[in-house]
Amino acid sequence: MTFTPEKSKQIALARLDLIHKWLEFRKKSTNKLQSDYDFVKLHNTSNSHLFEILGKISRGSLYRWYAILNETEDYTKLLPQYKYSKVDEYRTVLNDEEIKIFMSLLLHPNRLSIGKAIALTKYKLKEQGQSFIPADITFRIYTCWLFRLEINCTCRLRNYA
Repeated sequence: MTFTPEKSKQIALARLDLIHKWLEFRKKSTNKLQSDYDFVKLHNTSNSHLFEILGKISRGSLYRWYAILNETEDYTKLLPQYKYSKVDEYRTVLNDEEIKIFMSLLLHPNRLSIGKAIALTKYKLKEQGQSFIPADITFRIYTCWLFRLEINCTCRLRNYA
């Protein structure tokens, strides 16, 4: 993973701190199961800094995070497993070839409408024998993001250029 937002790093570090506090809390008790319940209840009813970052937790989360750590101190293992994108990067299911075909039609000098560019792109992809062809809305949303248009951009592209 090349790009990790600061918020995700904060979450991972908070999880690591919480695991350490949980293990310390467990050492003070003979009944581990009851101490787990008490710790979770204590965390979920507090206004601590860790609660502000993580919100409510469960015993299962504690055990899962502890297992993920595997007795290491590597907080990167506790990063939330979201797909991240760079600031000026749009996550889409469109591959490079599909984007190339679509953009060549969309930016054609004849000023094709978005709908016509989508239809021609899908036709070209079928002709190439591609098995999975994205839905029209996928192309529309990509276009709206690319040109910073309203999400229901159904008009011609030249009106926004």
